[in-house]
Amino acid sequence: MTLFSNNHQQRWTIVQISDTHLMNQEDLEFVHMNPERSFHAVMHDIQQQYPQLDAIFHTGDLAQIPVAETYQRYLQFMQTLNTPHFQIPGNHDDAAVFPFHLQSNQVHAIELGNWSVILLNTAVKGRIDGWMDAAQLQQLDQLLQQHAQQQVIIACHHHPFDMQSHWIDQHKLKNTEALIDVLARHNNVKLVLCGHVHQDSLNEWQGIQFYSTPSTCVQFKPHSQHFALGPEAPGYRVLHLNADGSFSTQVHRVEHVTQQINFEISGY
Repeated sequence: MTLFSNNHQQRWTIVQISDTHLMNQEDLEFVHMNPERSFHAVMHDIQQQYPQLDAIFHTGDLAQIPVAETYQRYLQFMQTLNTPHFQIPGNHDDAAVFPFHLQSNQVHAIELGNWSVILLNTAVKGRIDGWMDAAQLQQLDQLLQQHAQQQVIIACHHHPFDMQSHWIDQHKLKNTEALIDVLARHNNVKLVLCGHVHQDSLNEWQGIQFYSTPSTCVQFKPHSQHFALGPEAPGYRVLHLNADGSFSTQVHRVEHVTQQINFEISGY
């Protein structure tokens, strides 16, 4: 899908949000905070900071209660922004009712001028960890060939590399080597975006930067052996993409969101 065919545009701004964990009713709480309220606070900040935004990408765990009503409410809100938006599922989502791009559970490429964002589904029904099946890997390989003249961003839910946090690293992408094998055959992938870990991080492999992004609701404590929540505010990642293939990125935190998180919770 081509979003922008204007050859004169030299810069694109996109935002990554992740792990909204929305409930089926907007007044319900998730780990003692209201994910709907924090999601809307994050989206308000995005609109204020980046009114000329080109696209928004949600990297999974859109819903904590993954029913049609949850997804419909999300889509209805996003459509009011008049900004192209795309979403991929996480382990908490339900593929049977998830709003895939073009209603199709397959690998998609979203073109933004000199850049393409490739959407992957690493969620596996009934599992917390992630996996890319052979069909997806083949589709990814083909799309990277087809977009050989473009700079590519890959978006998925599960983190490919360890976070040095034992409990969450048990639930990472379990066939990272298969993904790396595909990436090694191409030289146009600039970065990989993921969610799942509810925190900001950066890893690098062969010049490709792998970023994770904070949740729009609760955060996980970094470098924790066991499940633990952190005090950091909800957030999102913004990326500025340049026509020459360079980019910059930063994480924004929405500090004014009121949170009454129970830090004694041992899981969710």
